Amino acid sequence: MKKLFVIYSIVTVSLLGSGELVDVLSENRTKLIETQKEQTQLQSDILEKSWINPITISYSKSYSNQFGDVEGSGQFIISVDQPIFKMGGIWEAIKYAKALGKANKIDIELQRRELVTQALNILFNLRKSYLQLKKFDYLIKNDELDILIQKESYEAGVTNRTLYDQALLKRNQDITSKLDLQMQITKLKNDFSLLSDKSPDEIELPNFGMIEQNRYENSQLEIQRDKLRVEEKRHNKYMVWTKYLPQISITGRYVNEDENPLFVGTDIKTSYYTYGFKVSMPLSINSYHDIETSKLDYINAQITLDEDKKKVINEYNLVKTKLDIIDQKIALSQADAQNYESMLNVAQNLEKVGDATSYDTQIVLNNLKIRELDQDIYRYDAQLELLNLYSKVADAL
Repeated sequence: MKKLFVIYSIVTVSLLGSGELVDVLSENRTKLIETQKEQTQLQSDILEKSWINPITISYSKSYSNQFGDVEGSGQFIISVDQPIFKMGGIWEAIKYAKALGKANKIDIELQRRELVTQALNILFNLRKSYLQLKKFDYLIKNDELDILIQKESYEAGVTNRTLYDQALLKRNQDITSKLDLQMQITKLKNDFSLLSDKSPDEIELPNFGMIEQNRYENSQLEIQRDKLRVEEKRHNKYMVWTKYLPQISITGRYVNEDENPLFVGTDIKTSYYTYGFKVSMPLSINSYHDIETSKLDYINAQITLDEDKKKVINEYNLVKTKLDIIDQKIALSQADAQNYESMLNVAQNLEKVGDATSYDTQIVLNNLKIRELDQDIYRYDAQLELLNLYSKVADAL
């Protein structure tokens, strides 16, 4: 079967500018996403430098009458206790912070894309629903015509009342379905207003084409994030391990204090500094369990990555299958439309010679319009499927 839809032409996607798609979201939601990005960056910067201990500055003043009159004694101290060697733990902590920060950034981008995808999903469904409303208009017109035909046949004694009742029932069912669709459209518009400040009918929709499988698999944001999670867990595993190994720290202390009455006249300095180093190693009863837990976290992250890779391939193949079915539906609708075009010519000729009524001609014309609407409705179904593909592809939305 000849492919009738562009989805299998493996073309580059035709999109609006990415900035325009971002503008689908409301100002508050956009600000919230930007704030989260900034917050993530700050947290990453803090974590990356968390191995650097703060310098402690203190000043104290005490009063005593131990040596007669009450006298005050002040003391100003600057001290530092900074690890400089943690058996590789410091370097692992820096790399851990970088991987964690990048993974969190992608998480926020995925949240933004989820909101944009929700908004676009609503917009596609709205346009599809507008076409379905038109389709119901034609269906109801046909129902009204069928009612007239069955009524005349019944009154002429050609048919029984059953066909007339069925025609009335069909019209009422179609009207009810149209009312349900109108309620659905109202809900879609309300849902869109929670995501965007814009009018849904004024937004130009993107036109997606089929994405190449290689690009789809290699540009998955979730896969990129999961790879960073694996990297993050691997660095964390080494961090936890080095936490229980010896570490070397440099220590320093500068003191400037008032003279002590006990040492008046001596060579003891009131302003001095001390420095040195220390080697320390924690002994914890939970060290083994802590290390093993970090190893399991790393293994779980690897398994999650492998499973997500399988899911990505399956999702692509599923969408491809659905698009093939939609293509077949479009082909059937086009074939039906061609048949109705032939029937319309026949009905018009029969009407001219008096062998058919205008009712028959109008019903055939309405059915032709319905089949043409069906083709456009199916194309929106295809766009919705393609939207699912592009929603998590880097640089697509």
